[in-house]
Amino acid sequence: MRSILVVNPKGGCGKTTIATNLATYYAVWDISTALVDLDPQQSSMEWLRVRPKDENKIQGFNGLKGKIYPHVDTQRVIYDAPARTDSAKVARLIKLVDVVIIPVLPSAIDMRVAASFITDITARVRKNNAKAIIGVVANRAQKNYHSYQALLSFLKALDVPFVGVIRNSQNYVKAADSGVGIFEMPASEVKQDMIEWEPVLHWIEGKRVLS
Repeated sequence: MRSILVVNPKGGCGKTTIATNLATYYAVWDISTALVDLDPQQSSMEWLRVRPKDENKIQGFNGLKGKIYPHVDTQRVIYDAPARTDSAKVARLIKLVDVVIIPVLPSAIDMRVAASFITDITARVRKNNAKAIIGVVANRAQKNYHSYQALLSFLKALDVPFVGVIRNSQNYVKAADSGVGIFEMPASEVKQDMIEWEPVLHWIEGKRVLS
């Protein structure tokens, strides 16, 4: 079983978008997947509640209600962390996971918050779970904006891998409203989005991406 934590103390950076779409990527390939919602807003659980019955099942857990019990054959567990996650909670979560994904938005305040958080979390990963890998994803990026270039420069200067760019696409809004992910939408509508996910998936899976 491989566990993935999506975390950033700044709210509104798209943690749930990344967590839910990643869960659907695995579901499409019949990989038994659990989605654990640790956020009091329970956005991931709300997404699962409107998920169509004919789509591949994703196990859902409210992580605020104690221990979770995924099926014994579960292959992927994805944790959707809350905003304002303090260092102690992050340290406990890091002990549980193999992969840490930090989404960062192209704004000055988000980059400042991320810089401090990444410095702290990198130290905690090395201390609490040296086998875990940590990477940063540029989220809701618009390549024709000056802020995008500033974000790229910032991410490339960090002491952690910059693993991919997820564009600001209405397809993610449509997916969230429908309880699906872009990997379950018509390929003709989401071709560019899926291309952008490829390097992120390659990094998570160690080049073992399903296709």
